[in-house]
Formats: sequence, structure tokens, C-alpha cells
Amino acid sequence: MLRNVTIGWRMTVLILVGAGCILGAIIGYGYITARRLLEQELRDKACYLAEATANRIETVQRAVEKVGQGLSLQFDREMLAPADIYALLESVVLQNTEVFGSAFAPSPAFLEAYGREAPYVCRPQQPGGPLIRLSLAANNYQYETKDWYTLPRDLGRATWTEPYYDEGGGSVLMVTYAVPCYLRGRTNSFLGVVTCDVSLFWLTDLMASLDLGKRGYAFLISANGTYMTHRRKDFIMNETVFSVAEESGVPALREIGRRMLRGETGFGELISFVTGEASWFAFAPVPSTRWTVGLVFPKKELLDKVFSLSRTLALLGILGFILLLGVALAIARSITRPLRQLEAATKTLSTGNLDAPLPPIEGEDEVARLSRSFDAMRRSLKAHVEQLRATTAAKERIESEIHIARSIQMSLVPRTFPPFPDHDELELFALLDPARDIGGDFYDFFMEKDDHLCLVVGDVSGKGVPAALFMAVTRTFFRTLWNAERDPAATLARLNNELARDNEPSMFVTLFCARIHLPTGRCQYANGGHNPPFVIRADGSIERLPKVKGTLVGGLEDMQFEEGFVDLKPGETLFLYTDGVTEAMNPDEVLTGENWTIDELKKVRTRDCESLIGGMREALKSYAAGAEQSDDITMLAFRLKSVGNHEFTRINTKQ
Repeated sequence: MLRNVTIGWRMTVLILVGAGCILGAIIGYGYITARRLLEQELRDKACYLAEATANRIETVQRAVEKVGQGLSLQFDREMLAPADIYALLESVVLQNTEVFGSAFAPSPAFLEAYGREAPYVCRPQQPGGPLIRLSLAANNYQYETKDWYTLPRDLGRATWTEPYYDEGGGSVLMVTYAVPCYLRGRTNSFLGVVTCDVSLFWLTDLMASLDLGKRGYAFLISANGTYMTHRRKDFIMNETVFSVAEESGVPALREIGRRMLRGETGFGELISFVTGEASWFAFAPVPSTRWTVGLVFPKKELLDKVFSLSRTLALLGILGFILLLGVALAIARSITRPLRQLEAATKTLSTGNLDAPLPPIEGEDEVARLSRSFDAMRRSLKAHVEQLRATTAAKERIESEIHIARSIQMSLVPRTFPPFPDHDELELFALLDPARDIGGDFYDFFMEKDDHLCLVVGDVSGKGVPAALFMAVTRTFFRTLWNAERDPAATLARLNNELARDNEPSMFVTLFCARIHLPTGRCQYANGGHNPPFVIRADGSIERLPKVKGTLVGGLEDMQFEEGFVDLKPGETLFLYTDGVTEAMNPDEVLTGENWTIDELKKVRTRDCESLIGGMREALKSYAAGAEQSDDITMLAFRLKSVGNHEFTRINTKQ
């Protein structure tokens, strides 16, 4: 697809795609790394915050425990008057902000000794007011049945109670640290219980002060899993972690509840039943009371920071893309501007205007070198065109001369058929088809005054103009020498000497000539290294002329040639040819050969001489099957129709 756009845009697109992939990889890596680091930091922070909150509560509890134990020592040493007890309790509440209220509840055995008073001092529900004094023994308040009283009495040790609502004794949600008192240190003389109350509102405010984000929250559960503080007020003192797990359909919360009750510290993921969001969850125990602090962080709220960072990076990336686009376009333009100038110049050059100058491009970069190469090509092309024009003109002149030479060559061979209209006793036809414009084959025939007919076929070595010139010289010498000798062997001997003399190119010619006495059919012939002709007998059989001794004509001087004789009967045909017939090749470069020639002659033997030659030429074209003609093709057919008073009757031989 990019192949159809310009180099400038292609370069720009590739730069932006590459930069986009790199930037995307950086943003993706940054997001993944930031998220992983944030999760690890959050895990560490959550666990630390949970433990720190638990330790903070633990510290408060330890302080409350010390206050309670200190009070118990006061009552162990002496029996105080109710007024002194109220004053002591007030000082405890005022000096310890974490203590909501404090009480001394004597056992029924010592209630009369304290004037039937069970002093209790607590803070007002509205901040800023005076401390409240009341007696737990008044208003039918049965404190001996409360857990904060019975547990330390029965266990014989200080203990923290479960959260409860103390109606009539402070009227708030609280937990109480209760310490048993014994008369002057005697454990068997139970004096009463000293208490220090911690309001759950204080614990709720403590949990709310934690920085857990907009939708994060903290809670505190007691040793039996009851919610002491929670974001949902209706959970406090009404639900346990197990009841919420059952109602919310979050099975993982049940296992987390078990771990919290076992006093474990942990971190994990769950769907918050309050917000319905995927959240991280951390918890840690308060050792002294076996309470557990829990922290919930919504994942989306925390990951929004990562998303915000990614959006910022993406925005910066887009701005960078826009800047990079401008830079890429500027770079592409600086590179493609000279290329466009070169393109315009080459279009001008393509019209043939080689004088059009190329744009000057400074520098040593690839474009500048390309411009100089184009200019060098233009100059070379201009010189080549001038040379080509001269060569073309010379070639046209040579082709014209060759065309004239072909005309001259073809004029050297007889082309009028029938050649002897006054001689009804014979039939003659010949064909010369050069492989090139001009060739080295030739044929000739002429009639003598004493009713003798001379036939000659020759094939000069080589092709083209040299062969054509040698052929013309050979024909001229042959006619001249024939008029002097009128004998085939003697003529070839003299012709050989003339051609061999001063023959620097070492050219030669194969030549067959025959002298036929028409009245008798007597044929006298000589062969100078040429293919032996075929005789098509009157009965349709085909045979070669008997061989006679004779060498190539023009090779060496003083060579001897032997004559042969054959009698032609009426209806018999003499077929002369050059090796262009027997050495024609098909596309597989397989030669025809003499056997193929004989087979094809059998197919056309009953035809007249012109049709016979035409049939053989068509057979050669069919055999070649489009392959280039490798040699000149020359064929001559002579048929004697009558001898003396004997005339030829055409035989009907099936082909």
C-alpha cells in the first residue's frame, strides 16, 4: 500500500509508526511498572497503616490499663469516702482524654460501707460541658449483672469487655477495662471493680482520621468478630464479619474473618460489600484485646493516579507526535525536493530534449551524487544518441546496399519459369531462399545450341556479403569457363584453379553441374564436394546419382574431377539441392537428413516441378516449427518429358 504514495509521505508514515511503537511501548511499560510499584507500595503502606493503627489502639489500651490498675491500687490500700472517690475518678477522666468514664462498683458485701454509693464519672455527650457524676447503685441499675462486673470478679483478673451500650451508666457505645479490687490485697476479700470506659465514638473518630482516600474506609472488630467501628453505622454492634459475609455473598470474607480472629496480619483482594468495587484489604490485630483493625482501599481510586499519569504521557505523546510530524515532513521535504526537481528534469529528458540542464544540487550526499550521475548519464546519452544516429544512418545505408545486393544476387539466377517455352520436352523449376538478406547459394541453367541443357547448383562456404560476392565470382567464372570447355569435369577443374589462386580468405564452394542431351536423355555430370542429387524414376522410386570423385572447389589448385553418366527416361526427375535442405533444424536442433528428404520427396513425386519444389519448401517450414532458418535453401527440379518420339505418360503412384 505504501508503494503507491510518495517517498516523503512514506518516510513520514514510517517515522511516525516507528516512533508510535516506541512511545506505546514506553507508555505501556511505564503503566505496568507504575502499577506494579503502586500496588507494592500500597501493600506495604496498607500493612504498615493497619499495624500502626493497631499499635496506636494498643498504646491507648495500655494507657487505660495502667490507669485502671493504678485506681485499683488506691482502693486496695484504703477505703475511701464516696466524695473522695468521685474526686479521684474526676481527676482520672480529666487527665486521660482517651477515658470516657471511670467507676468504682463495690461488691454487695461492702456496699453499705460506701454509703450505698457506686461512684461513676463520665464525660458529657455534648463536648464542653462539665463532667457527669452518678451512682451506679441508684435508679435500679443492676451493675452486678453486667459483664464488666462479673467477668473480673469471676476470673479474678483484669479484663476488657466486648462492646456494649451502657444505658444508665453513660448511655454510649463503649468498651470497658475492668480491674477487680481486694481488701488490702487479700484475694479472698473481693472489694469491688474499678473500670475505665473507652467510647466507641473515639475509636470511630480515630478510624475516620486515617487517610484512605475518598472511598476507602477502616473498621474495627472485637475478639468475637463484632463490628466495633465501621463506615456503615448500622453495622456497629449489630453485625459480625461472618454475618456480613453470609449476607453479601463474599465467601472470601468468611476466611478473612477466621484469620482476623486468629490474630493474623494479612493483605489481599476482594469485592467490597460497601462500595461494590474491587478493593485491596489489609488487617492487623490489637494484641492486648484481640481486636482487629481492617483497612479497605478501592483499586480503581488508587489506579486512577496511574491512569492519570498514562493520560498525561499519552497527551505528551500526541504533542510529541505533532512535533515529530512537522520534523519528519521537514526532513522528507529537504530530501524529496531535489528528487522532485530531478523527476521534472528527467521527464524533460524523456521527451528527447537532452540539452535540458539538470538542477544544481550542492553537497556530497546521495541525492547530490545522484544528480551528478544523472548529468553524466545525460551527456553520455546525448553522445550515444549522436553516435546512434550516425550508426543508424550507416546501417540504413548498408541495409539499402544489402537490399540492392540482394536484388543483384537474385538477378544473377534465372527467375523466369518456364524458362524455355519452345522446349516442350522438359519441365524445370528452381528456388533460392537465403537464410539472411543475401546468401552464398546459387543455381543456374542455360540451353546450348545443340540441344544440350546445363544445370548447376552451388553452395559457398559462409553466409552474408562475403559468400554472395564469392558466389557472383564463381558464377561468372563458371559461365566463362563452360563456354570454353563444355565439359563438367574439365570446367570444374579450371574453375577450381581460378578460385584457389590468391584465395586469401580460404573460401570455397561445393558445386554440382550436369550436361543433359535432351534428345537422348543422356546426362553427363561432375560433383565438386556437393550433396549428390536424387533421381525420381518413372516408376516412383527414388535413388541417388552414383558418386563420382571430386573435391571442394577453390580449396587447392590442380585438383582432378571425375565425370559420371546417367540416362534419364521420359517422366524421370532430377532433384538438385544444397545442404540447407538436409541440414534444416527443428527447435530441438535435430537435422532433417537425407532419409527425411527422401520420404518427403516420395510425398510430392507425382507433382509437376513447381509444385514439387513448393511442397518440399512447405515441408521444411513445418519441420522447423518456427525455428530460425540456419542455412540457405536452394532446390532445382528438372523433369524430362520425352526422348526422341517417346513421350512421358504421368504415373499414378499413391503418396
